[in-house]
Amino acid sequence: MNDYLITVTLGAFTWKNEQRINLLFEHIKKIGTFWLVVHFLLVTFCLTFPLTFSMVRISPHELYTRMYGDRLMQSMPDSIREEFSDDVVLSPERIDEFNSLMTQSGYGRNVLLPLLGINLVLILIIQIVFYLCAAVFIGFSRLNAVYMDFRQRLGLTIFSSTLPVFVSSLFGLYLPTVHVIIFYFIVMFFIFQRSRLCQNG
Repeated sequence: MNDYLITVTLGAFTWKNEQRINLLFEHIKKIGTFWLVVHFLLVTFCLTFPLTFSMVRISPHELYTRMYGDRLMQSMPDSIREEFSDDVVLSPERIDEFNSLMTQSGYGRNVLLPLLGINLVLILIIQIVFYLCAAVFIGFSRLNAVYMDFRQRLGLTIFSSTLPVFVSSLFGLYLPTVHVIIFYFIVMFFIFQRSRLCQNG
């Protein structure tokens, strides 16, 4: 646990100090695969949080409008469709009634939770692909340097994500989805800079 916390700290707050970067690599070698997976999941949950927060905040009417647009009423269950006409724009009062009826019909359990689950799975897949690709490309970039095994390269990528994920997640509270792109750009800058400064492998 102590080695893990030190590795997280070094990964988050090491810039161009070669001694600290070499120390980061030493600690990446020490910690087990378990802590690597734990940190990967923590970073993934942090990256997912702004999207989850955004989806939870919007009303059922707004969510369904974004998903289905003009086909909103056709997508509703029969019990909901009977209450509303599909050829008129809902007034604010009717929107409130729609939201209330959707909530009573199990909107959170039947609609929101599955969407949040899909969101988490998609981000998880993107994360896995990104980290694997980053580890491979770090290997290519180090062809003229001391060899670094795949686990070390993967550890460098994951532990270099700590500070970027917090910064991008805060940004994501205002612009969700865009924060994911910002996160990956910052991480790529961090990992290739650190790999270049660490010549010892």
